[in-house]
Amino acid sequence: MSEQQPGPAPLAPDPSKPKDQGSLWGGIGLAWAVMVGGELALGSLGVTYWLVPPIAVVVLAVVLLTQGQTRTGRGVLLGLASIVAVALLLVAACFGLVMSGGGLHFD
Repeated sequence: MSEQQPGPAPLAPDPSKPKDQGSLWGGIGLAWAVMVGGELALGSLGVTYWLVPPIAVVVLAVVLLTQGQTRTGRGVLLGLASIVAVALLLVAACFGLVMSGGGLHFD
């Protein structure tokens, strides 16, 4: 007759393994989604609400960082920085077009 040998005991979770800290790219996408969605939703209410989406992005980043989702929180802050960079580049491009007289001239 065959006797069943007890197998090895199940391994306990390794405490040295880091827990899930989120996704950097997910945080960047989340920042863009909150910013664009917030501006679209609040844009019709007037100029007084234009600061709400950036403040919401910063609050979201702080909440994620304090809850242990450090990579996602850093991604949200990086996403906010990329939004500011894109806005700066667009302003510079429009300023250059205006100062040059409109860009294309077909005389």
